[in-house]
Amino acid sequence: MKFNTEAPFWQFLGTLVRFTALNVVYLLTMVPIVTIGPAQAAMYSTMFKYDDNEDIKLVREYLRRFGREFRQAFVSGLLMLALVAALIFGLAFWAAWDSNIAYLPLIVLVAATVATVFLGEYLFPIQARFANPLGRQWKLAAMFPWRAFGYSLALVGIDVFALALGYALPFVRVLLLVFGLSWLAYAKSLVLLRAFAKYGGTGEPERATYVNASSGL
Repeated sequence: MKFNTEAPFWQFLGTLVRFTALNVVYLLTMVPIVTIGPAQAAMYSTMFKYDDNEDIKLVREYLRRFGREFRQAFVSGLLMLALVAALIFGLAFWAAWDSNIAYLPLIVLVAATVATVFLGEYLFPIQARFANPLGRQWKLAAMFPWRAFGYSLALVGIDVFALALGYALPFVRVLLLVFGLSWLAYAKSLVLLRAFAKYGGTGEPERATYVNASSGL
């Protein structure tokens, strides 16, 4: 009996192992919290390359891109963390006021939170896909969601669906931690690439360069 490694089952198993390894490394690089930005940029950059060439070594490609994207993504990550912290504080502060005076600030803060969610969906993918200075990257990430609103809703929908499943089903939380986050990034990368291709104008696309483009981790 011949052992056919090209059979669909073994191909799927190999892909699952590669995505699991990537998922573990991705989580480890986010442990310091302040490196969430570089981890996000590196993950999307790796997924964009995987969409072009499925034979790349995912872990090696991720680590290379983590170092390459680190500086700008680190600054963006800190700014995003500060923005989120300010919004949470503002919402908690005004929600505690039992007065009509709190309604207007709460409405403004809720609108700002929605805008920040959409901005967060594009901030690191735009860095991963295009070459832009920090200020332009943020400007594009703030404007692009409204230009590609249907795709933006799809990205948020993917996140909401995954969070809802994880909240309702404990075993889904385990799957997300084992390999689900990398698959989630892959699914979102397909949406992002369609949005970039349709609306574009976000900077100079990155040249296709790969690390050891052959099967493996």
